[in-house]
Amino acid sequence: MYAMLMKKENLSNGGFLFNPVTVIEGELNEEYGAFVDKFNHEFCLIDELSFAISELVEGVYFVSTEEELISKYSAATIEEALKYYQDDIFDSFTFGLNSEKKVEKLDIYKLSLSDLKELASNSNLNSSYYNGIVSIPKRKLYMLTQLKDEKLLKDFIEQSVKDMKKIEEQEDKKKKEITQKVSVVTKSKYSSDKNIRRDIDTDELEDYLKMRIIGQDKNIENLVTVISDNYKTSDPHLIQRPLVMGPSGVGKTETLKLLAEYLNIPFTKYSTPTLSGSGYVGKDIEDILKMAYQNSSRNIKKCEESLIFLDEFDKIANRGLEVSDVAVQNLLLNFLDGTVYDVNLTNYDRIKIDTTFMNIVLGGAFVDILKDKNRKLGFNNDDSLDLTVTDKDIIDFGFIPEIVGRISPKIMYNNLTKEDLKNILKQGKLSPILLKQQFYKEVYGVDLKYTDDYIDAILEIATSNDTGARELKQIVYTSLLDVSHVLQGKSNRGKFSEVIVDKEILSNNKVYTLKKR
Repeated sequence: MYAMLMKKENLSNGGFLFNPVTVIEGELNEEYGAFVDKFNHEFCLIDELSFAISELVEGVYFVSTEEELISKYSAATIEEALKYYQDDIFDSFTFGLNSEKKVEKLDIYKLSLSDLKELASNSNLNSSYYNGIVSIPKRKLYMLTQLKDEKLLKDFIEQSVKDMKKIEEQEDKKKKEITQKVSVVTKSKYSSDKNIRRDIDTDELEDYLKMRIIGQDKNIENLVTVISDNYKTSDPHLIQRPLVMGPSGVGKTETLKLLAEYLNIPFTKYSTPTLSGSGYVGKDIEDILKMAYQNSSRNIKKCEESLIFLDEFDKIANRGLEVSDVAVQNLLLNFLDGTVYDVNLTNYDRIKIDTTFMNIVLGGAFVDILKDKNRKLGFNNDDSLDLTVTDKDIIDFGFIPEIVGRISPKIMYNNLTKEDLKNILKQGKLSPILLKQQFYKEVYGVDLKYTDDYIDAILEIATSNDTGARELKQIVYTSLLDVSHVLQGKSNRGKFSEVIVDKEILSNNKVYTLKKR
């Protein structure tokens, strides 16, 4: 069975307003009037008077079976039905009023958008009945309590309708701008396994990433496999927390950002060293979840399946420098296991976020991890195939066995060779040169051409600084600053057809050739 988790707000007129939070799955215990979710948490039904007068703030309502939901919304699958079910409730306004009679249940009202429009056009408003309580979607609440002036109430509702329409238009625009590039099928109709929460076309995703992240083909395949497997199970014991290792500038963060963008899931990057263990001053897990919640457009369901990248994970190793490092590692244990956290957004707003099925990826350079083996951490294409890092290596590096046991698998990114960097510049979909060429052509109608020595000079700078691909964008864009400035000039619009750059522009960005039309 399914139900909508609702958050209760006590109103000054003796009524109660219930804001929808998220859909949960469980079983209804009719004898006790309670709903028990799959994690064995019990929730009262919101129309129970005992719940209303209690200090509890979360209850459930709109309880339905799988068959009822599929039938009601004429859906092909329960996943499709749940989407309509959630949208239906989120776009409605639910509140309860104390009954004058001595009964055990509240009178619960749910107003649709059409109901509200009809109410706004009705000149015979019963303001004592509605008591000026109006809410709009996304839990943005408007309340006018004890409002007696019928005209003011009508004006207020009409404005609320306008606000709702504006929000709907903005949401529709956002949806149109976002192109869903992956086949997303929760409990896919092509599969009989109901544990599959989302089916991903891994071949298509891998190709997309490999065209943008150069020199990491095998690592991309491994990372996509892990994320895909995580989505294909509803068993918490099968969820994997990969560790991505490799020096700065080789594409760790970029891979994860692109992966999240392709799957249309929220992405949050968090610097692990900013965390502090219990008893120490600093940030904690709640700060990660607040950031993830904001990045998920304040949608709990999206947040709980978002991608979290805990960067610089290697910097919380206990190297004998900070006593608090072990405390932070212990703090992460429950987070990685999957725990329901009570997150305090404000003094008056708390939510529950479950990390069980979050895609949590750990990352760091770990450049000294093989020091005891008297070899530099490889990350080079020549020797990466025979390079292995064991659990013992990570423990010896300064991590407690408990947290190492929760990390699986270990994915080691290669150090980028000069040839890799050259391929990024000349072939990669995110090449700063190719992107600038496209920009100049579309905006100014100008062809950007470059010589081989321009590419070679960029590679020399990047490899000498040992910054991987990270510096390529800065080098290219800085060298083209004066070109952009000239092309932007109003008097120069439509004047030029071509610009040619060579290595000289890297030392003096005013040295280049412009050809007139």
